[in-house]
Amino acid sequence: MKYGLAKYVLLPVGAILLMMAGASVGTASTAAAPLMALTDTAEPATRTPTSGPTSTPRPTAAPAPVPTKTPRPKSELADPAITKSSSVSDAKIGDEITFTIRVTNGGPNTADDVVVTDPIPDYLDVIEATTTRGDVSSKGRTVIVTIGKVPAGDEITISIRVRVNERAEPPGGRNSVSLTTSSPGDDPSNNSSEVRFAIVGPATPTAAVGLAATPTAEAPVPVILPITGAADDTSSRVSLLATLGLGALLLSLLFHGRSRE
Repeated sequence: MKYGLAKYVLLPVGAILLMMAGASVGTASTAAAPLMALTDTAEPATRTPTSGPTSTPRPTAAPAPVPTKTPRPKSELADPAITKSSSVSDAKIGDEITFTIRVTNGGPNTADDVVVTDPIPDYLDVIEATTTRGDVSSKGRTVIVTIGKVPAGDEITISIRVRVNERAEPPGGRNSVSLTTSSPGDDPSNNSSEVRFAIVGPATPTAAVGLAATPTAEAPVPVILPITGAADDTSSRVSLLATLGLGALLLSLLFHGRSRE
């Protein structure tokens, strides 16, 4: 009985000790196992530290070359110019003015596609336009002279004759002209010109005829005067007589009726 109790006590104690020993052996084996056995992956290679972060510089794009203008040969350059003058410094309504336009070329080469444009204001009526070279045309109130080529040192003269109409008002007016060209080297500062003139006084008598309509004298309105004097008496007498005659007629009818009774 005594030993039987010890047996029952020692048996579970031994089993517990064996289990604890097996657990210790398993723990040791697990701690000693290589890293590859647990993860089934190769251990990463150890990176050798460097003194600092290194990066490969990106290549920088080279700046685009700036195009340079090739200067044209002097033999290709041309410089047409224009001037304008007026035949008068002041004018009245009905007077004529002649504008003289001169086109030149300072060279050294021939100027191409030269066109002169002169917009005429509405208080000037164009009478005539001529040129020593080129074609004259108009668009509305604008005179256009197509010259074309102008050799170096050459001069073209354009004449525009106008008349001042009734729209002109003091103190004065102006008129400008300009030219265009396709030639390189042209100086735009001499491509236009302007003239000024004064509008003074009333219209010129001899020239004003036909410019403004002559007012027509109005027919006199007849005046109806009231009838006075003897005519009034005659009218009153006629009325009185008519009344008396009507009364007499009525009385005669009345008496006629009674007599028949």
